[in-house]
Amino acid sequence: MAAPVDPELKVFTELQAKVIDTQQKVKLADLNRTEKHAHLTGTEIMTLTDETNTYEGVGRIKKKRTW
Repeated sequence: MAAPVDPELKVFTELQAKVIDTQQKVKLADLNRTEKHAHLTGTEIMTLTDETNTYEGVGRIKKKRTW
């Protein structure tokens, strides 16, 4: 004979599974956003002329960079 399943335990387990699923979806969305941002930034940089001054972040200071 099987032991009775506590309904609160069942609800908790389902909720825990939903939390894990949601966390994974948030991480994936953040990764996709980061990749899209990097791609758009790279595209914009490639359209700049050689005479355009740009700056690269290096810690707390900005370093002048020529392309």
